[in-house]
Amino acid sequence: MEDGARGLKRILLAGAILGAALGIGLAISMDALYGSRFEGSWRDAIVHDLNVFLSIQAGKDDFLVLGIYAVILAILGAFGAFAGMVFSFFIYKFYDFLAGK
Repeated sequence: MEDGARGLKRILLAGAILGAALGIGLAISMDALYGSRFEGSWRDAIVHDLNVFLSIQAGKDDFLVLGIYAVILAILGAFGAFAGMVFSFFIYKFYDFLAGK
């Protein structure tokens, strides 16, 4: 593998990891900070939606609620990883342009 392609692969992987971590961290911190202000966290909303739409009585700490919460965080992490990859690609190409390669 060419050295430039290897460097780009590493930059994209680092951008994806950083983007996913920032996306998940931001989502969890916003849920923790603003959960009481908006009268409930995401888990409260999941419990309410399960009760209204599927008539399932679930508690806030039930396995089903935590599983759905994990799926939502995984989707947000995937979106953050994609955004991190795109951002790191543009930064890589910008510095590559400045270096004159």
